[in-house]
Amino acid sequence: MPKCPNCGLETARTEDWACQWCGYPLISGSYKKLPMTFRQLQAEKSPAPEPPVRVEPVPEPTPEPKAVTKTKSKPVIPPESKPVPVPEPEVIPEPEVIAEPEAETEPIAESGPAPEPEATPEPETELEPEPEPVIKPEPAPAPEPAPETAPALEPHPDSGIIETSVAQLNAAYRQDKAGTNARLKDSVLLVTGVVDKIVLREHLGIQYLLLSSGSNQERLNVRCTFDSQQGAALRRLTEGESVTVKGSYGGYERNIILRDCALVG
Repeated sequence: MPKCPNCGLETARTEDWACQWCGYPLISGSYKKLPMTFRQLQAEKSPAPEPPVRVEPVPEPTPEPKAVTKTKSKPVIPPESKPVPVPEPEVIPEPEVIAEPEAETEPIAESGPAPEPEATPEPETELEPEPEPVIKPEPAPAPEPAPETAPALEPHPDSGIIETSVAQLNAAYRQDKAGTNARLKDSVLLVTGVVDKIVLREHLGIQYLLLSSGSNQERLNVRCTFDSQQGAALRRLTEGESVTVKGSYGGYERNIILRDCALVG
């Protein structure tokens, strides 16, 4: 059998082309083949490790308690006590009793229990009379205001013009707004009031003034629009001045509207 060039032992070639003893690679085909790998051969050669033996600890022996030997103690006998002689009591002679003269005692006057002092009555405190509640008379209910009567707003029999004021127009609108608007339709009004505002914008063709009643209670003012020929007359007016304006009724929106107006007085 050929020898291994590495270990010099006669050897055979394993399946992985190695020496069966040292594992050196053998390339030549003259070696006898073994049907095992080098690792399998090594595993067969080395014995399997034995499983570790479990050593159980041996319990230490418990020492037995020592027997206690009881020794009998001899009873202690107390020494005998000698009797102590008791002395006899001395006899003391009783003293003679000398009778003392009785002292004169004053007779005790028989009397009943001591009278209790009379209790002085405390002065009664005068209670102040409570003031009678003052009943205030209930205020008389304020008389309800009489229902406001709307002006007739009738046209003059000769001229057909309705003469009125800003205050009368507001009263009529408060009572019946729709009826007043229908009654004044296509009418000419002659309205007296106080100048509240003057607006002159001639370049825009806007010229009007607002008439009020002079009181803040009125909700609607009268807006009177004028043409350009009335501009000079409007410039002579001042706010707060009372004037009379003639114009055609044009309905109402935020204010009562009069168109084509002219100053009358």
